[in-house]
Parts: sequence; structure tokens; C-alpha cells
Amino acid sequence: MQIKCYSAPDMRRALHQVRSVHGPQAIILSSRRVADGVEVIAADEYDAALLDRLAAAEGGDVSPLTAGKISPAVAGSMEPSGWNADPAIAQLRQELTTLRGLLEAELRHSAQARRSPLQARLAQYLEQLGLDGGLITDLIGAVREQQDLGVAWREALGTHLAARIPIADTDMLADGGVVALIGPTGVGKTTTIAKLAARFVREHGARHLGLLTTDNYRIGAHEQLQNYGRMLGVPVQMVESADDLRMALAALSHKRLVLVDTAGMSQRDLLLGEALGSLQGVALRSYLTLASNAHPFMLDETIATFGALPLAGCVLTKLDECPALGAALSSVIRHRLPVACITDGQRVPEDLRVARARDLVSRAAQQVCARAPHGAARVATAPLATADTVAAHA
Repeated sequence: MQIKCYSAPDMRRALHQVRSVHGPQAIILSSRRVADGVEVIAADEYDAALLDRLAAAEGGDVSPLTAGKISPAVAGSMEPSGWNADPAIAQLRQELTTLRGLLEAELRHSAQARRSPLQARLAQYLEQLGLDGGLITDLIGAVREQQDLGVAWREALGTHLAARIPIADTDMLADGGVVALIGPTGVGKTTTIAKLAARFVREHGARHLGLLTTDNYRIGAHEQLQNYGRMLGVPVQMVESADDLRMALAALSHKRLVLVDTAGMSQRDLLLGEALGSLQGVALRSYLTLASNAHPFMLDETIATFGALPLAGCVLTKLDECPALGAALSSVIRHRLPVACITDGQRVPEDLRVARARDLVSRAAQQVCARAPHGAARVATAPLATADTVAAHA
């Protein structure tokens, strides 16, 4: 690992010097502003052990700053005033942050592969599940040292991942009371309400069920639930305010179960606070409905926003449309949001299931198998061929 220090009047010229000596694969280790310009320390390859020794010897922060990553102090001093307000600059900075993350992940993989080839391969398989980096690191750290990739894979999923998935300890239907589904538009709240209602009517009868909807925003939303109600023999009542909701719940207090379908809104909708406020102070259990195929950032934002209400748990929908379940699992683990049930199709009520950690883990593993190219399946998914046995470790 060759390390050199470069001085130049500005960062652009310093980086030009680095590139001319070390090539495009150069690693920026540190940078700072000096009296006559900037000073950059660069290397031609990544060596984690050497950098740790340098940091210990110098007593400073010599952590690897990869591929053009500049310390915040230097970046701030070089940043012309007004740049932060430019949307194009903001977008560029976001793209650079994403690129930096990818490069750092690649460097971590390279360093890890040199230290433990088995752990590096296991990390690659876990990434195919869609799990986030922090969770992958935790899982790998929990797996016992061994030489068999298949055993490590099954232990990481069946023992450690399954144990981290929070599962609701209450039954949405058997416990009765008032249950409301909340969440953004289009995540499947109304269809899930219909599945819950049909399952309850089949097991306990229509006379013990009440159906309410607060969704007066979407055209046809009320009619959709009305159609389900007619098929089940259960009338559906529309409520438009918190007072209407309290009066309706009082009138249905003799029912064993009351299901409430709420208005779907974006987590960024200005009316969301008002809509959630109408549910405050009402004796009900709220379950957040999450589309399992949503982007990880969207899942986290949704949970954080709707978490303004005390949540009894969540419902994961659209598992049949989800190519990688790991993102949804990472979100519920990170926010410690219990999963109550899942839906994986349009059939009412067949495609509704009580959530079990081992089933979610097995399904996530099977999705990776399904995505593997046919010709490379035997090689690329060798430890995944036994995905069905993952449940045995849960």
C-alpha cells in the first residue's frame, strides 16, 4: 500500500495529482486546508490493518475516506455560499453520497473477503434478501465460526434473523374489540379489511361483526367496502369526524369485533395530521398497513410518520408482488414494529395469514432462489437450495 501526501492551491488540482500518480482506483485517506491551499493524503489500495495502525500511532482520525470523500470541515470551507440552495447541487450531493456508500460497501467486502472468505460469501447472500447493511453485519457477527456455508446460511436465517423479527402477541380477530387499519393510499387496507371480515364471519358469524369506514377522500372507496359488506351480510357505516366515530362505536359496542377502514393518505400529506388526530382518544387498536414491495426509505418514513399513533402492530401486504422481502423485514426490525398478519394475493379471505417469523424467513430465502438465473442456480444459490429447512432453525 503506497501512501503519499499531495499539496495544491485547490482541491481540483490536488485530485488531478492523485489521479496521475495512483490512477482512477486511488483512495483518499484524508484532506485538510493549509495556508497555501489544500493537502491530500492518498493511497493506491485499501489496507484496513495498516490504516488502523496509522490511526493508533498518530492518535488521530485516519479512518479510510473512500474515492473522493472529503472531511466535512474541508468540504464546508471549500463550499461557495449559496450552493446549498441550488437544487441541482443538492441532487448531485445526494448522488455522490449514494455512490460513496456503494464504494464503501465494496471496500468492506474486499477487506472482509481477505479476512474471512466464508463471511464475505454469506454477506453477499444476505444482501440478495434485501436486508440492510447494519442488520447483515449483526447477523454475520452472531453466526458461529464454521467452514460450511450452508450451515452458516441456515443459522443466520433460521436462528438469528427469525429471532429478530417482532411478531404481534395478540390475534386481531380472536381478541375482538375495535381494530383500525391505517396507512398510505394503495397499500391494500380495504382489501385486507375485507379479508379480515370474511375470515371472522366464517368463524363467528356476521351478527358479531361491525364495519366502519372513514375514507371519504377516495372516489369509490366507500362503495368498494359496501360491496364486500353486502356479500358478507354486514352493513358498512361511513363516519366523517372523530365525534361520528365515537358515536358509531358506541352504537356497535355490542359487537364482538368492529373493523375500521381509514382514509389512505401519503405520509407527506398535510391533512394526515388531522386524519390521525381524529383517531386520538378513541378506544381502538391501530395496525399500520405496509406494502412489502415499497422502497426501504418509504417504509421507514411511513412507520415514523404513522407512529404518531400508538401502533399495536402492522400488516405486511403484497408479498406476492415483492421481489425481496428483506427491506420490509429490516424496517420492522429496526422500528421494533410487531407483524400481526400478512397478505399475498387478492383472494378473499384465502390470501390472509397470521404472521410467523419462520415463514417470513423461509419466504425471503425462497425469493432469492426464484430470482437466480436458471443456468447459474446450482452454483449461485448453493446454500439456498435448502431454504425449506430454514424453519427448522427458527
